[in-house]
Amino acid sequence: MSADVATNARPNNNNVPKTMVDALEYDDPVAALMALSLNSKERARTMSAQLQQEFTSVPLAENLPDLLKRLPNTQDADSHPVATAIACSDSILHSLTKIASGGSQASQEIIQLEQEKRDLEEHAQDVETALILRKASDVAAQSLSAQRYEQASAAIHDYVNLQKKQRLTDRAQAYAGEYTVTQLESSKKALRATLLQEYQEAVQASNLQTLGKLTPLLQMVEYEKEAVALYLRFLKGILTQELQRAATAPPPNNAKQNKGPPPPFVPMARVYNCAVTILRHHLPMVSHCLYRADGDAAVVQLVNVQVEQAVLPLFGNYLSTRQLARCSRNAQSIYGILESRYTSGTAGGASGSALDYLGAAGAELAGGSSSSVDAVDDAGFSTQVGSLADVDASLEEAALCLQHAESYTRFIQHTVREVNKARALRFQVEQEEKRVERERREWSTGMSSSDADSKSKSKNTDDSNDETEYKPLEILPAHTQLQETVAEVGGYYSAIESCLFLASMQRAFSVSPEDPQQYSALGIASDKPVGGALQTSVVEASLYAARRGTQRAFATGHSGTASAVANQFAECLRGVLVQYLIIRAEENGVNPLKPGEGLLTGSSGIFGAASFGLAGRQAHHTVMGGQKNVAEERLRQEEIKKKISWACATLNDLEVASHHTSGLEKLLGQSVAQGFPPNTHETEQLKMCVKSFGPVSEAFKMAADQSVESLVSVLKPRIRAIVTDAVGGDHVGSHAAAGFSSVIGGGGIAKPSADRHAVRMNYDLNEEAHQLLEVSESYISRLCSSLDELIVPLRQYLAPRLADSLVLGVLATVAKRLEVSLKKCRFTALGALSMDSDIRDLVNYTKDRLCSNELHSNVALYRACTSLARLVQVAKLMNLDDLEDVLDLISSSKRKGNWDLKMEDSKSYLSLRVEFDSERVTQLLRVADEE
Repeated sequence: MSADVATNARPNNNNVPKTMVDALEYDDPVAALMALSLNSKERARTMSAQLQQEFTSVPLAENLPDLLKRLPNTQDADSHPVATAIACSDSILHSLTKIASGGSQASQEIIQLEQEKRDLEEHAQDVETALILRKASDVAAQSLSAQRYEQASAAIHDYVNLQKKQRLTDRAQAYAGEYTVTQLESSKKALRATLLQEYQEAVQASNLQTLGKLTPLLQMVEYEKEAVALYLRFLKGILTQELQRAATAPPPNNAKQNKGPPPPFVPMARVYNCAVTILRHHLPMVSHCLYRADGDAAVVQLVNVQVEQAVLPLFGNYLSTRQLARCSRNAQSIYGILESRYTSGTAGGASGSALDYLGAAGAELAGGSSSSVDAVDDAGFSTQVGSLADVDASLEEAALCLQHAESYTRFIQHTVREVNKARALRFQVEQEEKRVERERREWSTGMSSSDADSKSKSKNTDDSNDETEYKPLEILPAHTQLQETVAEVGGYYSAIESCLFLASMQRAFSVSPEDPQQYSALGIASDKPVGGALQTSVVEASLYAARRGTQRAFATGHSGTASAVANQFAECLRGVLVQYLIIRAEENGVNPLKPGEGLLTGSSGIFGAASFGLAGRQAHHTVMGGQKNVAEERLRQEEIKKKISWACATLNDLEVASHHTSGLEKLLGQSVAQGFPPNTHETEQLKMCVKSFGPVSEAFKMAADQSVESLVSVLKPRIRAIVTDAVGGDHVGSHAAAGFSSVIGGGGIAKPSADRHAVRMNYDLNEEAHQLLEVSESYISRLCSSLDELIVPLRQYLAPRLADSLVLGVLATVAKRLEVSLKKCRFTALGALSMDSDIRDLVNYTKDRLCSNELHSNVALYRACTSLARLVQVAKLMNLDDLEDVLDLISSSKRKGNWDLKMEDSKSYLSLRVEFDSERVTQLLRVADEE
């Protein structure tokens, strides 16, 4: 009914589908198709009418080409172009038809030939299989009766391979004969029983030679699981016997001096070596022959279990006899007491408590009242832990025990990785063989893998896992019992090692500062000679103990123990040694060097008379009292020099400690790179622990800089007095108060020769005064001479870097005082030139007193000493000829980053030039400041 309606009804353009596929998606596909048909019919009618109208409107006779105007006739019907074209098209169509029909026939023939080829290939394969079966049957039967088990196993192995490849088809078995497969099965059963019986007898007799011959044969007959079980039983017996013998072996006969038991690490090492030897001897054959039954993994597991059963009792006996747990607890308690002794007093007013305590102990040692060990309270270390020598020997034993255990652990882990690597290689080879066999089968059958899968699905069941990746076996657990025991011993070891380190440092601290034997030449390489710089034995002994302890911990090879020791040593150096050396440098180094109260006098330096020569002093003392007083004075000077060198040595200790700590960090970094497995989490963690010594080295360096700053602070009153005496001021006497004006006043010369030594700072110079100043000794020369009296006794006994810091600190103070004095002077153009010359002399003096070659450049020197750089900038500012050039100078210097003067400072200095108008200066710099 709906179809009739659709036929008569005019289709609606909105509901008409465009294609037949779209029509099938409608709710009523029949109606949709009818609508599509009616719409197409209507369009055909419309287009036909339109075409007919176009044809009637075109004059065909006029527009047709000449070829079509000439109609064919009987005379040239065959030669007409249209007829020729039609004939050619018919010929081509006929040829294509023949090719198509012939091609179909050829395709059928090719398919038939391919089928015949496949049949021939299968037939040939079945014939080959039958021949192999017959040969294997005969060889197996004859060899089994003649007890030639290798040949019989090879024949059975060929039969088993044919079964795995599923080549025993009905036709192949028919060609071989029914008796052949039956005989092979019986031979296989008999051979298995015979080989298994002989294998059991060889295991019971521990006949390794027979086992070596029979193990590959059992693999051929697919008795790997049974062979693995028997071989493990045989290997367990050997391991139990040999490891027990190694653990309980008596010491050698030549060791008659040590009548007691051998050290604990000796039997442990014997057990490890015995196990490694057995594993290296048996694993290759088992891995090659019995890997399909996981025999290689089972052997590794068995050896590890037997080693743990033999070594863990030795570790237990070692822990109980040496009482490591109790010693570790005591060591931790003593470590806390000693650490609090040196760190609790670093804050507040009790900073010298530990130093006073050690000073009293050192005084007792110097007086010879008691031995070096008994004179110092070690918080019970000698009674609860042991003497330093005994504890050091015990830690050597523990380190060797840990080292041997770690070596075995690394070997067994390496063995596990090699076993998995070998299994992965075999897996890849098997996958490659399966792929080649599949390609050969596809080529021989002439079918692709997709076509062959449906036909030979049963033959390709073993190829289902060809593309899977090999998954390594988890042969050993992540943490074995041996590793847990080693970690426990390592924890005890690290606690005792840290306490020994702190006790060794305390022993070094207890040496009296008056003992001359503790002082030695500075042990830091330098480009220039360091003169008489010294260092004490405190740093050498402490850092030697740190190096010995860390190297011993790193020699164990156990990353956890090495990390713990490195962390604790770094913390001990930062918390104890740094604080102790800071207090010691302040008490024994800075305070004795305070001018007027210690080794340096406050008025004129103790070496002030040195410039006059020893002969002058001897002549003076001859007049006063004779040669005896000269000798006493010389001894006094030598004693003062020695005390100054000892005081400077306490500051040098901080620099030496920084140098040695940095060297220790590099040494431990090399030990990690050479002695620990790379690219592991434990090794990366150990590297981070080693890097913790870097901040410790920086802490020593910062402490050394702070000590030098403290020394400069102590010297500042003397420095100010020297500057004031050289420059002159209101507080000086009447002669000094007159300053340079007493020599040059009002353009005349009052005392041109007698007052040459009294030249003071004055830059308000005319021509005559400037000429007189050039032939006179400037105040800068006297200032530098006075500074040498103060600096040289300290500089020659300080480390090069500290000596440079001292020189820069002193010159910074001098520059600040000079800048204050400069603001009280008036400047002429000649005075500005004189000031520039004086500042250059001061800069050259500074460079001559510095040891570092890097500071000999002006840029580096100005960056290191900003106060001196400000003086140079003031000299540049005051030597400007035109006031308009001020802004160019300041802007260009700021762009280069070497301008430290503020606008207010520049304004105040420029106002001191008598040639410059103060209001003009203020106006010019105010505009620049606003910009």
